[in-house]
Amino acid sequence: MPAMTVGSIDCLAVSKDGRWIAAGTYFNDLFVWDATTYEQVWKHKDSNSIHAVDFSPDSTRLVSALEDTATIWDVTNRKQIQTLDHTRACVAKYSPQGDRIATATEESVRVWDSSDGRLLVKIPVGVTPWYNNGLVWFNDHLFVVSNNTIKQLDASTGSLVAEWPILDSNPYSCIVLPKYGQFIAYSTTDTVTFWCTSTRSQLAVVQHSQEIRTIAFSPDDRFLAIGGEGSKLSIQSLSRIIDSMPSSRLQPTFKEPDIQVDDAASNSPTPSSLLHLTSQEPDIQVDDTTSNSPTSSSPLRCTSLESDIRVDDAAIPLSRLHPTLQEPDIQIDDAALDAWKNDQLENADALLTLAISEAHSSSHHALANRAIVRARLQKWDAALKDAEMAIHVQPSIIALMAKSIAHVGNGEKDKGYRTCDIAFEPFHSSHVTFILLIKAIIVFMAGNHIDAISRLDDLIATVRFNSVCYTVQSYMYLLLGSSQMECGDYERAIHSFERARAQMPDEIGQPLFVVSLITGWKFDNLDIKIRQRLCETLLGVGRIKDAGESLLEIVNTLENKVYMSVPITKWVSDFAQQCLSTLENDGHATSNAPQQANPSMPHATVNLQAPTSLLGVWAKATLASSEWKDALAAAFVAPRFTIYEAVCERLETIGRIRDAIECFYAMTNELGEKSEPMTEWVCDFTQRRLFAHGDAASNTNRDSSISTTQTTLTPLLREWATAKLTRDSWKDVLLSATEFTLSGVEVYRALCERLETINRIADAVECFQEMTNELGEEPTELHEHHLAWALDFKQRALEKLEGLGDKAVDAERYDDAISPYSTALSLIPSSQAILLKRSKAWLATGSWKPALEDANQVITLDPSSPWGYEVKYATLHKGGDYDNAIDAFEVMLTKMAESPDPDVQQQSDRYISPSSTRALIRKVVQRTLQRSPRVLINTATGRLHDRAEQASAFEALPIFNELVSSTTTRIDYVRIKREVRQYFQYVMLSHKWEDNEPLFQQVVHIAVYDLETSPTHDKLQIFCNIVRDAGFNWAWSDTCCIDKSDHFVLQEALVAMFRWYQGSAMAIVFLRGVRPSSPCGALAGSIWNTRAWTLQEYIAAKVIRFYTEDWTLYRDLDVPNHKESPEIISEMEQATGVSTQQLKELRPGLSSIWDKLRLASTRSTTSVEDAAYSLLGIFSAIGIPAIYGEGEASLGRLLANVLTRSGDASILAWTGDSSRFNSCLPTRIAVFNGPATSHLPPPISDSEMEHIITGLRTPSFDLDTALRLYHRLNELPTPRFAESRMTLPCITFQLPPLSASRIGSTRVYHADTVVFGRVEIRTKHNLSRMNSLYLVHPWLDTLLQHGNHSSAIAEDDEEVFDEDTDDEESDDDLSSLYEAGSPSSPAPVQLIPVDRERGARRLVARLRQPFGALMFTLVSTGRRATDYKRVAADSLITVRFQDNVTLADILDNVRILDVL
Repeated sequence: MPAMTVGSIDCLAVSKDGRWIAAGTYFNDLFVWDATTYEQVWKHKDSNSIHAVDFSPDSTRLVSALEDTATIWDVTNRKQIQTLDHTRACVAKYSPQGDRIATATEESVRVWDSSDGRLLVKIPVGVTPWYNNGLVWFNDHLFVVSNNTIKQLDASTGSLVAEWPILDSNPYSCIVLPKYGQFIAYSTTDTVTFWCTSTRSQLAVVQHSQEIRTIAFSPDDRFLAIGGEGSKLSIQSLSRIIDSMPSSRLQPTFKEPDIQVDDAASNSPTPSSLLHLTSQEPDIQVDDTTSNSPTSSSPLRCTSLESDIRVDDAAIPLSRLHPTLQEPDIQIDDAALDAWKNDQLENADALLTLAISEAHSSSHHALANRAIVRARLQKWDAALKDAEMAIHVQPSIIALMAKSIAHVGNGEKDKGYRTCDIAFEPFHSSHVTFILLIKAIIVFMAGNHIDAISRLDDLIATVRFNSVCYTVQSYMYLLLGSSQMECGDYERAIHSFERARAQMPDEIGQPLFVVSLITGWKFDNLDIKIRQRLCETLLGVGRIKDAGESLLEIVNTLENKVYMSVPITKWVSDFAQQCLSTLENDGHATSNAPQQANPSMPHATVNLQAPTSLLGVWAKATLASSEWKDALAAAFVAPRFTIYEAVCERLETIGRIRDAIECFYAMTNELGEKSEPMTEWVCDFTQRRLFAHGDAASNTNRDSSISTTQTTLTPLLREWATAKLTRDSWKDVLLSATEFTLSGVEVYRALCERLETINRIADAVECFQEMTNELGEEPTELHEHHLAWALDFKQRALEKLEGLGDKAVDAERYDDAISPYSTALSLIPSSQAILLKRSKAWLATGSWKPALEDANQVITLDPSSPWGYEVKYATLHKGGDYDNAIDAFEVMLTKMAESPDPDVQQQSDRYISPSSTRALIRKVVQRTLQRSPRVLINTATGRLHDRAEQASAFEALPIFNELVSSTTTRIDYVRIKREVRQYFQYVMLSHKWEDNEPLFQQVVHIAVYDLETSPTHDKLQIFCNIVRDAGFNWAWSDTCCIDKSDHFVLQEALVAMFRWYQGSAMAIVFLRGVRPSSPCGALAGSIWNTRAWTLQEYIAAKVIRFYTEDWTLYRDLDVPNHKESPEIISEMEQATGVSTQQLKELRPGLSSIWDKLRLASTRSTTSVEDAAYSLLGIFSAIGIPAIYGEGEASLGRLLANVLTRSGDASILAWTGDSSRFNSCLPTRIAVFNGPATSHLPPPISDSEMEHIITGLRTPSFDLDTALRLYHRLNELPTPRFAESRMTLPCITFQLPPLSASRIGSTRVYHADTVVFGRVEIRTKHNLSRMNSLYLVHPWLDTLLQHGNHSSAIAEDDEEVFDEDTDDEESDDDLSSLYEAGSPSSPAPVQLIPVDRERGARRLVARLRQPFGALMFTLVSTGRRATDYKRVAADSLITVRFQDNVTLADILDNVRILDVL
């Protein structure tokens, strides 16, 4: 099974729809997973451990419980909804309906309203132990683990329902129930036990390998999820447990068991509830004033016909049956009888009890009567006792019937039937028919419906007045059908109701007063009740047409009864509404075909309109007892229009015209939008009424007509206009009003107002203008109030048209905005506001010419207003006329400043003037140019441009004015920088200088393209053409773009060239001597690859393309960047011995010093000085002047600058000849062509270092001296130069006398030293003439494991050019570079390990490693006696400290040497 790995799970829940899994952990985490993919959906970190989680039944909410609260969450939106204040809550569960939440602690159980968090019930039952998930809902009950018991609690009242003991309760015990509650799963520490809820027997036990914290069922009850300690969530199949259970426990159904017994053999009880349920009749509305029998309290519930049995009576010859029905007398006082008749049974019981207590002797009548009353109250034992006492005093039919009913109520049907049989002996002569009738009723009430009905069939065939039996039998069928209807068995219910109607006699014949008192059945208006139930069942099964016809039959055949009874009349009205509502909801009338689908969801449909006859019935029934307003208020039938239509037409028919019009107005106010049929009817109704007004108005004067129109017909006219305009144009509607006798203004006004209301404002304006054209500007026909309306309408129309345009603009539907603006301008052509808005709308659609016309018209109307210029600027800008747009914008700013309105003046502050924008762009241009070469070639003209000329070229472009014109309220720095840098991108040429290269002085006054033909001139021209064709405006070549006669310019170029190449868009490498057909490796072997200057060009450039001598791509590699080409990478790695990754990581500054020196050592230069000057940019060596002619001192000055700034002593790791600049520096850069680590102590692996340190952890180890030595070395300054003098911290030991020999021209010296043992030195120098020789260990960084100082300094020393940066501080001018890396301010680095003792031991371990020693001699300069010079060796002097050398000896020889 799948598993989700989390921490320690305390609680778990699965959503009811199977979509989510939630878990709470001990570590305060709330997790929610997708149950289908097992992926985590979301996680929440809470303040305390989460003890419980549970989903709502609809799976949209989650409740979690922790130490102090319970929290309700929205699962989908992951939001907190409600907090329940229950301190130390250890469990929280939703009720099955989701309307409540139960939380539990060790002290109490609380039930909350899940919607608003209200506390509903507090139950003083604690879940124990404290950390417990032992609570579960089932229906309206709660099951709780408490004190080694499972308690069943009523969740509504908090009362205890049941409890049973359990074993092994522990702090993490849990209980869960499946949805049918057939068994309980109960968990302990490592087991889950399953118990049957009905027998409380154990079903199965499941063992778990880890400690259990929580368990949960899947939605289909087929799996159990188990979570707890560890990191696994297990899912256990329940198939074995389910298969072991009887099916009756697992699949509850709504079917009563069959009971196949007869009277003689049956001793099984009949449930008391059966008698109670079947002894009551359906809830049917009748006229209480006509009822003389008691009413029922609740409807009959379902019993199964299959369980009906036939109980044979005792053999009674039919000849003994009395042919008539005579009810026995009931002797009772009036008060008790009234209470009994009115179903006030408790009062009747009390009155009868009082009567019994006051009687001098036992009253068998009162006892018998009370027995019947108590049987009605289902107090079976008390009823049986009263009946037996009454019989003991004197037997009576009432007492015997009461006893029979009490036996049956207690489930003793055989005794009940025998009691009825006993009554035949003393009373058969006069009351045998009554007894048989009551026994049939008791059999029916016992649930044997078919038997009871069959008994009445037999009785009907015998007695004379069988109408009574028919009546009772009809009532039985009514009860049976009602029961079947409630059970959803509609077809059988219909059959029962039809049988009841068929059995119902025309006349009952005699009242059934005593039968009603005994049974609670009432027979008043029974025929109507049966038909009502039949109607309701037909409606329920979806046979709406039959239901309606049945209703019509009730009205037609029983009209007098229907309309004489208010309740029945109301039922007719309500049921008609229900039929009509169902028809509307379905959209059709239902068919009469039997429904094959679930009868609880009926409504098969056919295409029929709502029957008009039903509407008539409803109207007649409703209006018969209420006003039309009350009828409409009570009518909820959809569509409402059909009701209004019926009521209005009915009122018209009966001549209540005023009420009809009022009803019509109510309809229009309520319904609003009209359907097509409704619109047609409204047209007809209003047309009729308006024509009728014309006939009536012909006999009145004009003034009174106007008054009448205003007060009564104006709303009617408006409704007429509304309905007519729904289907016709306003002009056609106007023509249809020609027969009206109303004023034409009234009709125009109605049309204009309606068109305005439905937002056909353009048509409204057109209609209004036609009215004014027809009547004139100030027509005398216009009444005063009409004239005021006309003025108001014109203003409203203007505002609405403007609003429509504004709304369209807000929705960016600019084409739709132009039309209403234009219509508005047709009313008031001089409206500047609308002209401005239309201009902007034209502009948004791209039609800038009409937009400009509107803007100019605004300026003409008010030249002092800035707003016309504002729109004019926007229009010109949109049309690309940036010069004039800027002019209009400047005029706008001037008009704002000159405006007398302070608000307008203040608005000008939010705008940016074009002059400010130009200044900003120029600043960006200058900063951009400061990063690029001082002089560039314009690829379009071929002319050299200095920075000022480059800036001027940019300002001459349309983009410059476009940027100025675009910047009005906000400066778009990103775009400005992007456009500027895009324009000033340049491409650099990397090549080997040749003879007759075009120099700055030759090209400064002519175009490159005009140079005479020569190989070098052609090279420059082709290069520029390639750059231009690639889309770049600027090119650079070191031959003609550097004025070498200007020392400052040359010095700047030498230092900045690396950064220029780095900031270039591309570098083009010209490979002279490499032919197109050259084999692989030609690039590595080319002259270009041997030159010192080209090294930095290759390293610095981000994008490079190599061209052969005929200007075709090298090896036909047509890729954007040859630096990323595998072929080029392979060649460059072979040529340099350095990986591509290392080459990419080389940056200007002090990082990777030795790698840079080693790469430079393989390159050649024309002059000695270029070996150093070509590295100025690589090392960011600012402040070193280029002095051609100084020779090897140039390299010395460069290395001294680099060493001082970096403190990197590895620069001293070389063998060869010493420089005259300083003896510690070499004469040639070629000495660095080798690994630097040959001089340095070899590295020690971590394992070896740990082994050595372990060996030093002995009492004999001089830790104190080691710490002092460690501290001393850490305090030493880094190596540095002051001019040509070097300060070198090191460990120094003097050499003893040497023995000499020769090998060719090389002198070989040997010395036996105490410190290093035997030492061999090879050198060209005569050491015998030198005083005091010393061997020096300068590699202190390696001893202290500080690494290369340059790596710490490089980041501060270098500034990497980044074109994409938007930080304004990154645009500092070039002068800042000369301050950043000045040798006058070195950055000393003090890197001291936190663990000093461990650092000291590691130092001692490295001191035992061999190293390349440097040799120094003491010289006297006259200034001081402690100056030293390095004596260069021809080979490495490899030595190591002998074992006899103590740390104190080394500490005493730590020195800082001044080296010349």
